[in-house]
Formats: sequence, structure tokens, C-alpha cells
Amino acid sequence: MRKGDGHTTQRLRSARTLAPSSRGACMVVISGNRLGQCIDLHDVPVVIGRAPGSDFQIEHRSVSRAHCKVYHDAGKFYVRDLGSTNKTLINGKPTAETALKDGDLIAVGETVLKFVRRGSLEARYHEALYELATVDSLTQLYNRRKFRELIEECMSRANADGTPLALLFIDLDRFKAINDGHGHLAGDEVLRGVARTVREQLVKPEFAGRLGGEEFAIALPGATMAQAEVRAQTLRAAIEATRTAHDGICHGCTASIGVSVLGRDAPNVSDLMRAADLQLFRAKAEGRNRVCATPARPPA
Repeated sequence: MRKGDGHTTQRLRSARTLAPSSRGACMVVISGNRLGQCIDLHDVPVVIGRAPGSDFQIEHRSVSRAHCKVYHDAGKFYVRDLGSTNKTLINGKPTAETALKDGDLIAVGETVLKFVRRGSLEARYHEALYELATVDSLTQLYNRRKFRELIEECMSRANADGTPLALLFIDLDRFKAINDGHGHLAGDEVLRGVARTVREQLVKPEFAGRLGGEEFAIALPGATMAQAEVRAQTLRAAIEATRTAHDGICHGCTASIGVSVLGRDAPNVSDLMRAADLQLFRAKAEGRNRVCATPARPPA
């Protein structure tokens, strides 16, 4: 990738709300797979397990396909073991079902989660740590590492469910001219404006990330190539219409977009990202401010 030229599953999985909530509780992974991940808990039960269909998936052999369930009842949160091989442990002791208290440690295989009530100082602390680790501070989109983690999870679900998955790579055209001609503060305002437009255009369960510089990515779970191309054209037009002001000067820019879909030519996330990047390169070469997509292969 070039340098320079980020509903839950549909309930939860990983694309969590970043704004703190005054209601409910959360669980924070403090050891093992998905370290630092925060799981919001409200009225909807959350199944934790290794299976792709789990509400919170932990891909590790120590975790059963459906390991345990955390649910809310009469003002309390409970954890119930679902017949897991390695049992569910609360503060080091096996349990069949337990009412959770603030600070309880839940061991699911080799992963340990901490139960925290919302509104507490510790909950706010974990919220801040999670945001620092996963969100790009300038654009408030997912950072590159978190976006890659989320799209890996989308790919796993798409393969398990037999559903499509599309990816858009977006690069702002001639962005260097804004930085060179008006300064990096003006460039930062343009990036914020484009990110704001991207967020406004997202439709659940889509999510976006900043890959670096002026390059963004959007995952489209459930979208076919034809649907992804339509979404890409809509985003391209929205970005072209975006205007941001700095020091009394109004700035705008266009974007080139590459589209790829999970399939025979892109069977994994690395290939999916490589294919989108190649199409982005083609959009640049063909004149910018356009969408290019991987040509559909005829059936074998």
C-alpha cells in the first residue's frame, strides 16, 4: 500500500459504541486474546465463544464454541456456563451460574475479562484506554490496527455464513497541494471534514477507518460488488461536495476509490486489501475522482 498519496454483530461483536454509557455495565478483556476489548452489556444477552456466530468471538482452542452467556435480569447481570469444556471461572472458581459483582474476573479459557459497572471511575478509565488504542485521534475513525482486526472478524463471519463482504479504499486527490500551499493545519481540517462526511454516510453495519495519511477504508459487510460500487459512487460524490474552512479559506478535494470483494480472487483479508489498493491505484492513473472495481470473474 502506498504511503500518504478507520450495529454491532448485528448486536455487538466488536464495532462498539465509543461514547460512554451511564446505564448497564461492561466487560474488559484484561488478559489473553483481544486484550483491551470492551464489551457493552445492556438488556440483550451476550454469548461468548469460539464460534463465528458468537456475540463476542474469542478464537482460541481453550474456548468452547458456545462457552458462556452474560445476561441481565431484575437489575443484575449474570454469567451462565453453556457446558464448556474448560468451564467458566469467576474469580478463579468454576461456576454454572453466578450473579456478577463490580470487579469480578471472568475466565473464558485463557482469556480473562473484568466486569465493571457503568459510571464508575474504572469504567471511564477503560473507556479512555480503549479509545486511545483503537481510534485515530484526528479523524475519530478506527485506526489501522483496529480496522484490520474488525475486517478479519467480518471475513470470518462472511465465510461461516456464506455472505458477501466488500471493501473500499479511499485516497484524497492532490492532498499534498493543500498541505504545501496552506499548511498542515489546513490539511488536518480537510481530513476532519472528510472523516465527518464518511461517518455521516455510513449505514449499519458498515464501519470505517483511517489507514494513514489521507487514505481511508470502509468495510461493507453483506454487500455485493454491484452494491459496493453504488456505495462508493455515493461516497465519492459526498466527499467532492465537502467543504472545510481554515483561516478564512474554504477547501475542498476529490477522492479516488478502489473496490474489492471477498471471493476466489481475494480469499483472505490481505488479498482483499491488496485488490482494493490495486483498484485505487487504477482510479488514480485513470484521472482521479473516480471509482474502480475488481472486474467480476465469470463462473468456472
